[in-house]
Amino acid sequence: MKKLVILLLLAAYVSSPVLAQDKPSPRFHEFGIIFSDLNNFGLRYKYGSEKTKLRLSLLSTNLMMTNNKGQNNDQNGTVKSSGFGAGLLIGFDHSIPLFGAFSLLVGAEAGLSYSHNHDKWTDADTTRSERTYSAFSPSVSFIFGANYVIKDHLVLGAEINPTLYYTVSEDKYKNSEEFDTKSNRFGFSLATAGAGLYIAYRFGK
Repeated sequence: MKKLVILLLLAAYVSSPVLAQDKPSPRFHEFGIIFSDLNNFGLRYKYGSEKTKLRLSLLSTNLMMTNNKGQNNDQNGTVKSSGFGAGLLIGFDHSIPLFGAFSLLVGAEAGLSYSHNHDKWTDADTTRSERTYSAFSPSVSFIFGANYVIKDHLVLGAEINPTLYYTVSEDKYKNSEEFDTKSNRFGFSLATAGAGLYIAYRFGK
């Protein structure tokens, strides 16, 4: 029994320097903003190693408010339009080094989004027609992009996100009569119209 205890203590003593050298890879936090145009922007947080990071994004999309004079059914009037959208995405990305501070990004994320639009046509303070559209969409996106890191802290990136989504929507239209249409559909967006841009600050744990 004593020999067994001595052997275990000796093994622990010999292996301790090896275990001490096996340090976990450093972890990083990233906090930044994402945008694809003036109406679509959001905040993104990442946490993980140099290669693989968990990412959480809060999006604000389709923000607009207009008040235009125009014609509708050959009548002069004013069209008031407003819209907003919000979304939440969670997923991961993996970095593949290229050269220098450049790297490729691949990954995937799941999300939920909601959008709402309202149009109202008035003529001489009388409402001629009104339309309200709202939609709710769960989705799964693929991540393809590139990163450039400046002095280990400032991160610049661009990516496209082909997305598979399912949309439940309701379209209400009121004129002389009132219509209410509900629908649901699957869809796939290649998101090739333009890349989303990303700028963030990286700091260690």
